[in-house]
Amino acid sequence: MNYLFLIVLTIIVMGLMVLFYKFGKKEGLFLYIGLMSSVLSTISYKTASLFEFEMQFGIPLIVAIFICSNVIVQRYGIDETKRIIKCFAFPYILITLLISLSTLIISSQYNLDSNVIYDNLFGYDLANVRIFISTLLSVGFMLWYNTNIYYYIRKSKNIYLFSNIVSILIVQFIESIVFVLISYVGSFAFNIMFGMAAMRYLIKIGIGLLGLIPVTVIMKMKVE
Repeated sequence: MNYLFLIVLTIIVMGLMVLFYKFGKKEGLFLYIGLMSSVLSTISYKTASLFEFEMQFGIPLIVAIFICSNVIVQRYGIDETKRIIKCFAFPYILITLLISLSTLIISSQYNLDSNVIYDNLFGYDLANVRIFISTLLSVGFMLWYNTNIYYYIRKSKNIYLFSNIVSILIVQFIESIVFVLISYVGSFAFNIMFGMAAMRYLIKIGIGLLGLIPVTVIMKMKVE
């Protein structure tokens, strides 16, 4: 079931990217990043066992934001980097804070089993705080250096498929290591953390390669 959810979520987010660009063009892509970031803030704490390692459900959303940033740089240039990061960071922080505040309000009024589950998922647990910080830092940092890497590759060889593949291989490796180190150092043995980072990287590579489909569709659309 976890694998099916991952596949379905990947198909949905990649399809939405094409629709947002089709109807909103450049602004649609930035709106898409904001939407994916908002959803990511609600499911980034949810984990499941994938290939015997603990993985976050939000991985397809992170890769989708990454792919979308590549499309923006390819079409509109590296000057959009700051706006890309802002469109990710602001909704992610805002929605997380709103959910955390609602946790305090709801748990102070009721004492139900459902509220315990809600608190465990969105509350101020140390593990949740670390996931919040690691996602914010790893994805924000990823978007910053990815736009520079992608732009450099584009300048040397302006083939969007080549630029995307190379940036996926390099950037997702770094992001996976940064995320796992911030999230789990001190909580798991090094060999387990290595396996988690490696599996996260491989999953993101697979999703990233599937993301070349919406990239190709968008690149064939008229620029406005």
